[in-house]
Amino acid sequence: MTKISVRPIRRDEIGEFAATGTDPKRIDDVTQYVEQMMKQGSIHREWCFVAVQGNRWVGRIAYWTLPKSGKPHAPVLLDLPWEQEQYLSIGAQLLQETLPLMRELGADQIGYVVDTPPMSPQWQRFPQERMKLLDHIGFRVERVTDRFEWQGEKSGLPGTVKLHFRPLPEVGEAAFIEAIMRVSEQTLDRRIRDERQQEGAWTQARLMYTDMQHMTYDPSWWQLAYGKDGELIGLVMPAQNPTYPVIGYIGVVPEQRGRGYIDTLLNQGTVILHRGGADAIRADTDVENSPMARAFRRAGYIRFAKRYEYSLVLR
Repeated sequence: MTKISVRPIRRDEIGEFAATGTDPKRIDDVTQYVEQMMKQGSIHREWCFVAVQGNRWVGRIAYWTLPKSGKPHAPVLLDLPWEQEQYLSIGAQLLQETLPLMRELGADQIGYVVDTPPMSPQWQRFPQERMKLLDHIGFRVERVTDRFEWQGEKSGLPGTVKLHFRPLPEVGEAAFIEAIMRVSEQTLDRRIRDERQQEGAWTQARLMYTDMQHMTYDPSWWQLAYGKDGELIGLVMPAQNPTYPVIGYIGVVPEQRGRGYIDTLLNQGTVILHRGGADAIRADTDVENSPMARAFRRAGYIRFAKRYEYSLVLR
């Protein structure tokens, strides 16, 4: 078999890169995605690589980040000859040669997501083969989520109980981080549970707050909710990631759960984004978190996919 080499793409190869391994019916979608991500600073040309065998490209990968972060977060546009036996060896070489470069750029952990069914904008087919490759390299599953989407005027919002909302600029960062710590207690989210155990409750809350700041948001969007006697009820943190408006984090403190407050919080976050121009809003919740899934459905969010979230420690 002809030796395979891995190299970054040149400036004149962006179009060919977007088309490599892509379903011919989806090339326009993927090309638009690559151009958009490069324009926003989420993908850099120097972070796009191809596996070359002879004079043929037999694989590709790009690394993605939140624009404010500056360091790689996750591979995207990973495509290989999935229907051929050699996909595993090509994929292993592609990852093993590029992951150390991402570590040099400051990444201490790399994530990857597999969505089923395949969807815009990446249209990642062959989920089982992708998972086999990730397992082979040493990635581990952090959590599995159900994915939901709200589609503007097509979806309704539930009736809600009245709460008093105070935005981030009014309450301050310390109070907000404290609230994140409190709503994360007894969470049904596997990843948050693991992070709290590894980092401690306060550190995990601070790191989540910092990570959320890498998204685009108006500080007034992030709000704490209080009851009539001034007691903390919960929080909502809507934001805009490079692809979609999202409900970044939402939760109710343990002692207030089961009283319908989550509907009010979700209503507030949805309305904030919709008033900001969002016609579609996405949100993920751990498959174990059935109360949150029911809240999304009550608010008119439609489940459209399942996501497997993987991670690999580089340091």
